[in-house]
Amino acid sequence: MFRALAALRLFWTIIASYALVWVLTRPFGAERRRAWFDGAHRKNATRLVDGFVRLRGVFIKTGQVLSVTGTFLPAAYGEALVQLQDKVPSRPFHEVRTRLVEAFGEDALSRFGSFEEEPVAAASLAQVHRATTREGRKLAVKVLYPGIERLIRIDLGVLRSLLPVVKLFLPVSRVDRVLDQLAAMLSRETDYAHELENMDRIRAVFSGRADVVVPEVDRELTRGGVLSMSFESGVKINDRDALVGIGVEPEAVAKLLVSCYVTMLFQHRLFHADPHPGNFLVRPGPQLVILDYGAVEEVTERLQQGMQSVVLGVMTRNDDEVLRGIERMGFVAEGGDRDLLARVGREYLAVLGSVKIQDFSKLDREQMEKLSGYDQMRGRLRQVMKSVEYPEGYFYVERTLALLFGLVGQLAPKLGLPGLVMPYASQAFLMSAAKPPPAPKAEGAA
Repeated sequence: MFRALAALRLFWTIIASYALVWVLTRPFGAERRRAWFDGAHRKNATRLVDGFVRLRGVFIKTGQVLSVTGTFLPAAYGEALVQLQDKVPSRPFHEVRTRLVEAFGEDALSRFGSFEEEPVAAASLAQVHRATTREGRKLAVKVLYPGIERLIRIDLGVLRSLLPVVKLFLPVSRVDRVLDQLAAMLSRETDYAHELENMDRIRAVFSGRADVVVPEVDRELTRGGVLSMSFESGVKINDRDALVGIGVEPEAVAKLLVSCYVTMLFQHRLFHADPHPGNFLVRPGPQLVILDYGAVEEVTERLQQGMQSVVLGVMTRNDDEVLRGIERMGFVAEGGDRDLLARVGREYLAVLGSVKIQDFSKLDREQMEKLSGYDQMRGRLRQVMKSVEYPEGYFYVERTLALLFGLVGQLAPKLGLPGLVMPYASQAFLMSAAKPPPAPKAEGAA
């Protein structure tokens, strides 16, 4: 109860802050009003991040998601929320031990050869400890925080209570799907039996490749909220100096990463939906070690085909193909103004084609505004949003692509994600063009 009240107090304090600024600035001109709101954005962004860190759990996860998918938020929020990607506080071992006891009984630690109490990594829902088996094999033991399932239910209830307010500011059709998909993702991420299945599925996808490593699960030491797997060594994927130190070119790592995602998305309609830098290690070769399989999602055929159309349309500079892909993905709401969306879309694509990015790791404010489509939406944001529907399943794809865009930009700043995807798009386009047209039906055929 106290947790829910604290969360509600945080959100309503932020809402009240904006309401006060709106009232106080009504007599003034647009320039002064904008300056006041900029100050409110910075203050409230810091307030939101500090509140999420105190509340932990779902709120840290929500902040992490918003830091990469919340392009509709003022820039101050994106800058503040990105701190939650790496700065997640760990829990004391006595709390974590409770989960180990639930899984294995009071003598839980005796099942291991050794178990380090200090975690090597902490996330919003769990933390990871080094351990060994009795035979001496090195393990990484992922332990779900005790009581996190109950906190998720409480926190999602708080977020749902705020949906009517959110819809006032973001009148996107079916915006509630974002919260539904977050809830589904959290349910899967706290189910380690499901994560074990995910590891088996991704291992099967890359079974013929020596350049991709999926950790092996120790099934005897995996139960309930405890997942034990082989401890994998390597260099953190976004540590450029360390990569060069082991003789690996960062751009080669970016190409390998993009190759993996093209394989997953377009050949298997299955993908690792959390390409955070902390979830990848690199070894000489390069060889990519993929960690954390709580978020592995399937892609609907509709989304897959739509994405292919968008990529091919961009590659061939065919605006109509891009717009068809967007509609195929399910972005146009029933009864939505298709003509308005097409006009805005073409304006945006024209501006996007004029953006020349020399370094994807250092995008300036002007480039970011062009990429976000801010100018095309100005003055008609509510009209456009009423014509847009959030497609089923796109939450995971959007989050994944946003994280990949940033990560690949760090590794291959001259090419970025668009430059590395294009060769695969060209190959797909040539294969599609080479396919013979379907044979015409014989007369009288059913």
